[in-house]
Parts: sequence; C-alpha cells; structure tokens
Amino acid sequence: MEWTDALGWIGTALFLVRLLPQPLKLHRTGDTAGISVQSALNALVSDSGWLVHGLVTGLAPVWVAALAALPLDCWMLWHLRSRIEVRHLSGAALWAAALAIGGAVWGRVGLGVVLGTSVVVNHVPQVWTALRSHSLSGLAPATWWFAMADAALWGGYGWAERDPALIAYGLVLGAASVTILTAVALRRPGRLSSETVSGHAERPPGTRHGTRPTPAPEDRP
Repeated sequence: MEWTDALGWIGTALFLVRLLPQPLKLHRTGDTAGISVQSALNALVSDSGWLVHGLVTGLAPVWVAALAALPLDCWMLWHLRSRIEVRHLSGAALWAAALAIGGAVWGRVGLGVVLGTSVVVNHVPQVWTALRSHSLSGLAPATWWFAMADAALWGGYGWAERDPALIAYGLVLGAASVTILTAVALRRPGRLSSETVSGHAERPPGTRHGTRPTPAPEDRP
C-alpha cells in the first residue's frame, strides 16, 4: 500500500469519526439550538455525489467514506425532522440538480468540479447559523475539532492525488471549522440575572412578559 492510499484510508476513518458526535448529542439531549437543517440536508446530497465520484474515479477511500456517511446523514436528519421546511428541501433539490447537471454535461470531471464546491454548500449554512444564533447549545464542538484534522488529511490526500475537489474540501472545511469553534468559544455561559436571583426564571432573549421567544435566524421566514 502506497503512502497516499494509507492517507486516504486514515482520512476515511477520521471523516466517519467526525460525523458521530453531533447525532449522538442530538440523540442524547434533543437540543437542536444552533444546528443548520440546510447543512444537514445538503450533506446528504453531497455524500451521494461523493459516492458516485469515488466509484467513477476509482478512489476507494472516497466512495467507502461516502457510503458509510449516508446512514449517519439520515440519522441526523431524523432528529431534525420537526424543523425541516419546504425551503430547506428546495435548497437541497437545487444542489442535487447542480450535481446532476455537472455530471451529465461534463462527465466525471464536471461532477468533480461541482463537488469541489460541496464543502461550501454543506458548511456555509452552518457557519451562518452559528454566527447568528443566540444559542449554540445543540452543537457538538468535538465534531469541529475532528473536522480540522479531517480537512488536513483529505486536503493532503487530494494534493497527492491531484484531485481539485478534495483539495477544495480540505481548505474550506478547515476555515469553516475554525469559524464555528471560535463562535462557540465566544458564547459566554448563561449567568443568573437579577430576576433569577429574586426567584424568577430568566426569560429567553427577545421575549417580554406575555410574548413568544424570538425565533432563531434560520427559523424565520
């Protein structure tokens, strides 16, 4: 086995480990605060595309990773099912259409080029949600620590194989991971307000007596 193959298989293992903390936390707590539904749906579409790309190009670590990721994507979406809206499904459908058109018009090269943007499509909605949400309590930081190592390995594998899709994946995932971990670190733990001290529970941000909480940015129409 060449060192590039070994790098690819290590990247596959790390990619799958990265996918576990978030659905596990969702299963344990049911807390979805700060999690982007659009990112979760786009990931399902992207991993389907990576499966095809890996099979067509003969890159076994790619298609094995994608095939193993699909059940985890579905598990994640199962926990987010109550928040899925038509606009989320429309966004995922547009992304699927872009992948299909790229593959149909330019073949495997076209699919690879379009897939190179998948890391943007998958993670920009999550970055946006993380930057705008009042609470990130639902996010699993371990996911994004693993993502940084994942980005380095897959980016290195892509560089060794001269695969632009994997190189782009590494660069963008690394930047997204740093951004999200920074956003999590900057969220200060909730403190007791003067009302809590006096015996009244602290109201969620954006609420007044007799009003409903302000919805999270992603949930607003």
